[in-house]
Amino acid sequence: MKTTTKTKQNGLFEALKVKAAGEWKAERETSAGEGEILSLDDTERVKVLSPGRLVVKRFFRNKLALVGLVILVVMFLFSFAAPIFYPYSQTQLFYKFDYLNKDYASAIERTEYIPYAIPGAPRPPATVANRFNSYIIEMEAQDIGEMEVLGSDGAEYVVSKLGDRVYTMSMVAMTHVGEYSPSVQVAAYDRLLKTFEWKGASLGDGLKEAALGAIEDKAAEFEYDGVAYSVTSARNTYTVTRMDPAFEVSPAYWGVQTDEGFMSAMLENLGSDGFEYDGRTYDIASGGGVYFISEPGEMIVSIIGSTYVFNAYDVSTEFSDDFRIKALFALYGDGGFTVDGASYTVGDAGESIVISDSSGHDIGALSTYSIRRYSGQDTLSVDFKEAAKAVIENMQENFILETTFVYGVHEIDNEGNYVYLENGEPYFVDSEITVSRKNTGEYVMTVDQITYLIDIYAAPSKDHRFGTDGDGMDILARMMYGGRISLMVGFVVVFIEMIIGVIMGGISGYFSGWVDTLIMRVADVFYCVPSYPILIIFGALFDKLKMDPYRRLIWMMAILGILGWAPISRLVRGQILSLREQEFMIAQEATGMKARRRIFRHLVPNVMPQLIVRATMGVGEVIVYESTLSFLGLGVKHPMATWGTMINAITSSSENMAKYTYIWIPVGLLICLTVVAFNFVGDGLRDAFDPKMRR
Repeated sequence: MKTTTKTKQNGLFEALKVKAAGEWKAERETSAGEGEILSLDDTERVKVLSPGRLVVKRFFRNKLALVGLVILVVMFLFSFAAPIFYPYSQTQLFYKFDYLNKDYASAIERTEYIPYAIPGAPRPPATVANRFNSYIIEMEAQDIGEMEVLGSDGAEYVVSKLGDRVYTMSMVAMTHVGEYSPSVQVAAYDRLLKTFEWKGASLGDGLKEAALGAIEDKAAEFEYDGVAYSVTSARNTYTVTRMDPAFEVSPAYWGVQTDEGFMSAMLENLGSDGFEYDGRTYDIASGGGVYFISEPGEMIVSIIGSTYVFNAYDVSTEFSDDFRIKALFALYGDGGFTVDGASYTVGDAGESIVISDSSGHDIGALSTYSIRRYSGQDTLSVDFKEAAKAVIENMQENFILETTFVYGVHEIDNEGNYVYLENGEPYFVDSEITVSRKNTGEYVMTVDQITYLIDIYAAPSKDHRFGTDGDGMDILARMMYGGRISLMVGFVVVFIEMIIGVIMGGISGYFSGWVDTLIMRVADVFYCVPSYPILIIFGALFDKLKMDPYRRLIWMMAILGILGWAPISRLVRGQILSLREQEFMIAQEATGMKARRRIFRHLVPNVMPQLIVRATMGVGEVIVYESTLSFLGLGVKHPMATWGTMINAITSSSENMAKYTYIWIPVGLLICLTVVAFNFVGDGLRDAFDPKMRR
């Protein structure tokens, strides 16, 4: 029974073998073409995958690695391809029209007197004119209407109060009579150089010899040619002075004969401010040892000053200084004045001072407040200024720091253009104007108006899918361009690390000995270098140099690459130490191949699988590193975008992070997805290159 069953099984097995052999033969005949039959030892029968295809096959069996690869492809398309089709750039600003509480006007009470020089009148010296306000303050403190002032030139000036808020400075017209010199300096003798310096023309050798004799004898006086001279010393200099008094009459002076009586009266009063002779008054001023004799004339107004502000009813009208001067004189005169052939009147009109032309039409008004647009332009109407002045005076009386009033403001449409009526007149709309008093005493008026603004922190919309940032730039566009920078930094830094690490590790592992010791000690130094302090120092240096953002980016990639090569060099060294004793390397050495060729043609290629895995995972690390640096303000600077700088822009406060989640959450997700994807791909490559892994 058992034999029969066994026989049946063997027969069934043989039948299956024949059937399988027939099917195999038919398949091979079909694949070989034209009925060609392959022999059993044909190489086509043995299908062996190449190492590269085997790695790819193992990689694509790893589902997490495939997920990471898909994410990376999407990230690269998002960062490098999508910006080509996206309509916005990373630095493009966006604007909008919206209501804004805008500084509309400013007002301040004018307390400083603005001086106007009278045309044709003599000008006082700057030392006198610049103190015009100081003289007025002193007069108001003493409650006097007139003050006499002595100028540095010896002339007298009179500051007078013409009326409320209007003052004048007048000067006495002086006629120069002559100059009296009780003594005249002739020369100065330098005892060290032994030379004379004559103040005028040289007076001859005789005077020189007489002066030298007196100096050598240390005499205080000497006489030469009937004229007395004095000698005074100061350190190494001797001064020779002629003691013969002289009076020089001014050629421009007529009307007085300087006889002995005049000279006597003058000499008797040299210590005073003046004297009288023959019914006329003379002033005496001294300076430099010389007495100046002048005859005073009439008083001439040279400056008129006021704190009044001239406001024109027609904002295109500009009042000249001549117009202002004559209007101020007329204000406290007969009220009328003429400028350029046109007649005007000025006077009180209720609560304000109004200037009218000859037809009675008001053309301007005087105010104690300077009220201008906040930009500084004087284009506000007189009615608005009067209304603002009344509000400000009420604030002062009641000690109010902030209040509001309603007034018609030129309407602005939704596109920022002023609105006009059909007849061309401006269209005004009643608006609430807020008046605030500042510590400087200035009053600022604000009003809500449609203004052309940068569209900052706009919420996501159809125009901006992720909104705009604090600079008014499209967030989605900056995310795309920021991905370019982050990915580029990752790949460039890893490439630099690989180049340096492979060269240093290959040389160290192959040659061993003192070369290995030296290179590894250098690698230990780079291991111990604190990266963040180094980068902080370089960041401060780049800020000090105000380096261009693109140059800063290049330097940052180079520094990161130089600081990160040590781990790769150790990896390469360890692999080469295990490979250099293999039979194929001994054979290459026996053939006389050069060391450089053995290292970079045979050893380094055998280390490439480990390097590829290390590089793939290192890119993710560098992206995190760069994002951290940019977040801390040490990386790429504005206006270039990176994912780190985009998050840094809204982390100034917890309120911003809670309010603008639509900015930092998508950017943070991009960083996380990219880093995780590189880690997935790196793990997949590590498993694919490992032949011991079960698949």
